[in-house]
Amino acid sequence: MIISQAALQAIRLLNEGGYEAYLVGGCVRDDMLGILPHDYDICTAALPEEMQQVFHAFRTVETGLKHGTLTVLVDSEPLEITTYRLDGEYLDKRHPKEVTFTRNLENDLSRRDFTVNAMAFHPDLGLVDLFGGREDCKRKTIRCVGNAATRFTEDALRILRAFRFAARFRFDIEENTARAIFDKQHLLKNISAERIASEMNGLLQAEGAADILRTFREVFFTAMPALQMPDEAWHRALQVLSCCEKKLPLLWSALLHPLGAEQAKTVLQTLKMPNALQEDVYALLAHLHLPLSPEKMQYALMVMGKERIFLLLSLQQALHSAEHSGRETETAARYGMLQQKTEALLASGACYTLSSLAVKGNDLAALGIQGKKIGETLHKLLEKVVLGEAENDREQLLLLVRNMK
Repeated sequence: MIISQAALQAIRLLNEGGYEAYLVGGCVRDDMLGILPHDYDICTAALPEEMQQVFHAFRTVETGLKHGTLTVLVDSEPLEITTYRLDGEYLDKRHPKEVTFTRNLENDLSRRDFTVNAMAFHPDLGLVDLFGGREDCKRKTIRCVGNAATRFTEDALRILRAFRFAARFRFDIEENTARAIFDKQHLLKNISAERIASEMNGLLQAEGAADILRTFREVFFTAMPALQMPDEAWHRALQVLSCCEKKLPLLWSALLHPLGAEQAKTVLQTLKMPNALQEDVYALLAHLHLPLSPEKMQYALMVMGKERIFLLLSLQQALHSAEHSGRETETAARYGMLQQKTEALLASGACYTLSSLAVKGNDLAALGIQGKKIGETLHKLLEKVVLGEAENDREQLLLLVRNMK
């Protein structure tokens, strides 16, 4: 296994202190799948206060010390190190009421969610795989550790985690695990909007998102009732989603476009998504069918702005690709040309915002125009310039204003 020098040093120091320590979870799984781990989590028999003694010379952050987790910075690399533990009773379908520290690795691995996440590795002792995680990696399967219904009853968020992992790695969800997901889907109502949003963002950016959303449609509607739509609309949404760039405003717009801009915003508000994402999706769906052609790109720039125009181009391309399967090359060429036209307009300094208009509010005030009328007049002038009905020339525009009065 490829292991960072910092992680190796941390394990060595714990072992020298007399404590078992293993790499655990995602880093082991990723290495098994041929993916370079982006971080390393360590589990150990050392109790929290013993970990603090081992790493007394290092900068540490008490990330969750009461739950046995200490973050240690080794050569500027943050390592999350957690004491072996057993979870107590889950009272809120999300968090254990208490955790009990243990010196036994098997106890710790047995409480984890899926077999592929329940493997441990020691650089000298090798792999510890008590639940068949290595075989499930080979078979491309997501399977719960132990009884699936129990795992999801303890923490219903594991349902969405199963979806995210399956979509990310293009894995199947094992039959008993899938059955338990459908049986326990009602427990998702106990999960906070923020946690659902986080898992959904991860899912949508995964290559296999559309397949999971298709197979487990009713579960997603249970988790997010405002998302519900008819079969045909859902099918269309997933087709567009499959054609989208992996950018969250585009992915959410693709998934929600059958609902329209207002209902889409309601979904995102319910999930407590950031305002910027809500506004992007609303703008994209409100102008979903804005005509785009070489002659109209300056107007589209005025309507959408510099950042969103490229998102709209991508979204319209995805829509067109979904509707005209087999003509993707032609579609890509058309929208590639529109993107080049937009980039050329921007490079040329084309007028598409009030700030680039040759006439300012002070100019209009000098002509006796006041209040809201100033803004309204500026917008009219901008539209005329963008549509090619007037030159962006101060004197010409002021003459036009005088003739309007």
